Amino acid sequence: MRRRFLILFSIVAGLYLGLFPPLSTADDWNRATTAVFHGPVQIPGQILAPGAYLFKIADLTGERNVVQIWSADKSVLYATLMGWPEYLRERPSTDLFVFEESNNGTPPALKSWFHEGDASGETFFYDR
Repeated sequence: MRRRFLILFSIVAGLYLGLFPPLSTADDWNRATTAVFHGPVQIPGQILAPGAYLFKIADLTGERNVVQIWSADKSVLYATLMGWPEYLRERPSTDLFVFEESNNGTPPALKSWFHEGDASGETFFYDR
């Protein structure tokens, strides 16, 4: 009796695992990217201090241009920004952050972010 139960349990567990593969938190869906800035960086609405940050697409249904900027350990949400799609001719082989130099003594402004292997990225606009 016990052997039949173990066989039946193994079959049911195998079917369950085959139908519902484990979910992965590190995939390309949210474009999670860790960035380390060695100096202050301007983003729309604020300035980030030097340090490590996690950039990712927010988990919102139907909206793929909302970017969240978290602390590296994901304990603090620093900003939620609306990005605008921008496209490159070639897919970048590494994560790419494009900065715009400022001429009035403020830190460089983050202009665009592209995830490794993805030719579509996000561009950020600043109030003048």
